[in-house]
Amino acid sequence: MKKRIMISTLFLVGGVLAGGEWRNLLEGGNLDQWWQKNPSAGWVMEADGSVHLPAGVKGGSLSSRESFLDFELQFEWKISEGGNSGVYYRAKGQSPEYQILDDEKHVRGQWPVSRAAALYDLFGRSDDSCYKPAGEWNTGKIVAKGNRLQHWLNGVKVVDVEVDSPEWKEAFAKSKFKNPETFGKMKGKIWFQDHGGEVWYRNIRIREL
Repeated sequence: MKKRIMISTLFLVGGVLAGGEWRNLLEGGNLDQWWQKNPSAGWVMEADGSVHLPAGVKGGSLSSRESFLDFELQFEWKISEGGNSGVYYRAKGQSPEYQILDDEKHVRGQWPVSRAAALYDLFGRSDDSCYKPAGEWNTGKIVAKGNRLQHWLNGVKVVDVEVDSPEWKEAFAKSKFKNPETFGKMKGKIWFQDHGGEVWYRNIRIREL
């Protein structure tokens, strides 16, 4: 019995099943694993290994070529003063978003459901002390396993919710979203949002669960 318990524990990390090998989504220092509508005027790879969206460009959001359902995604992000971006996942129509925001200078920072690391328009982050302001690097993590969605910010779990739970249904009914049958339940792309402001991402890696 003890051996069985020990083996089971090895496959549990923070309440979700551990998964496969990590994959670097910026392998080779390029964007070969990504798609953008206008690559000549959009996201660029910088010499430091970060992917950068300059202010005012019209490249569109950066989409993974591959779709994912159950996964752990880790990344670092830095937003410009007054900036707004986001990381969409299971993206197929209206989809969950890990909000990226300058909480202090952007107007949306006044609402918990649109602050950095929130599950946008649904659940605000549970801890404000872990947020680093515009111009500083933050570490983000998204865990999606079955109906369970988690957002992490700088090592702190700030959102932990079950799709279709009573609290989910209550929050969804108050949100702008209109597709409860599919929202957060479908295999889909990962998108780094172009919202018109300057933003950087780096050390983007994923493993399937």
